[in-house]
Amino acid sequence: MKICLFGAYAQDDTRTTIIKKGLKKNGIEIIECFTNVKYKFWLRYPVLFAKYLKFFKKHDYFLVPAFRHKDIPLAKFLSLITKKPLIFDPLVSRYETIVLDWRKLKKGSLQAKWNYLIDKISFKMSDLILSDTLNHIKYYYEEFNVPFEKMNCLPVGVDESIFYPREDRIKKHFFLVQFFGSFLPLHGIEYIVEAAHIVQKKDNQIKFELIGSGRTLPKIKELIEKKNVNNIILKGKWVDVYELPDLIAKADICLGVFSKGEKANRVIPNKIYQSLAMKKPLITAETDAIKEIFEHKKHLFLCKPGDGNSLACAILELKNDSRLRKKIAENGYQFVFRNFTTEQIGKKFKEIIENTFQEKS
Repeated sequence: MKICLFGAYAQDDTRTTIIKKGLKKNGIEIIECFTNVKYKFWLRYPVLFAKYLKFFKKHDYFLVPAFRHKDIPLAKFLSLITKKPLIFDPLVSRYETIVLDWRKLKKGSLQAKWNYLIDKISFKMSDLILSDTLNHIKYYYEEFNVPFEKMNCLPVGVDESIFYPREDRIKKHFFLVQFFGSFLPLHGIEYIVEAAHIVQKKDNQIKFELIGSGRTLPKIKELIEKKNVNNIILKGKWVDVYELPDLIAKADICLGVFSKGEKANRVIPNKIYQSLAMKKPLITAETDAIKEIFEHKKHLFLCKPGDGNSLACAILELKNDSRLRKKIAENGYQFVFRNFTTEQIGKKFKEIIENTFQEKS
């Protein structure tokens, strides 16, 4: 089996990297036809088309990776003339992300409607749509009228060659609770600040570390100052994925996402799998997506979404119960390495392709 990975995608995107490695480990050849992700469509379409000519019909399927909704029309055209099925892995809805989550565009505006249309068209043109969770599948069905039989669930998983347990060789004299990732509304970092404010009054041995950058970083800095929170170490910068594990190794507890928004209820971000793969006890908000796969106090620890007090209570409980911390860290690690490594994700993807298109043939 040969798959043509097609579009203006980022070579280092986590989701796409895991899929590529996983498929290769399962004997599937990947042909990459890509161009600069920053090119506008009027430039990247001719470039992609010209590049594709050397791959013409030399593969079995097209795969347009995460976030590349705008590349679907060209991929569909090539799919029709080559009679090769088109698989799309959107990961998220453009409309929901840009309009409802990031709030970059006003709901009901012409641009917002345009992004909704891009979602609708890309889903309509695809022969198979991948989703990271079952709740995302439900959303695509309800919001964009995508038939259930056209979709299948492929979890995000983890690149185990990067994220695996390692010893922290630096001794510290405090208990470290750590968040790493993009500062986006989805992550609800303001609730971490709220939790830190509560915890500092109850346990002065606990420190919080916030690693990353993004849209909400200025507001988070302002909130920390306003609440006079002095137990937060703010590292407001991007960290290379290969440097990240050494930072995670220092953590006593890792944090997931805490927003109470609808999108947060549907996704399981990379950081969840990455933290568990490093055998770290993890606290994250209780969401429908998380409960599809993980169990409270077995694989991780759940708190109420959008509730800093609930998060603070969870942190204090885990800090004071070393047996529970070790138990969920070990169980979470074993669970992820049995089910969500690159090889396991590639195996499931291969099965999805075979089952989907064998049934149709």
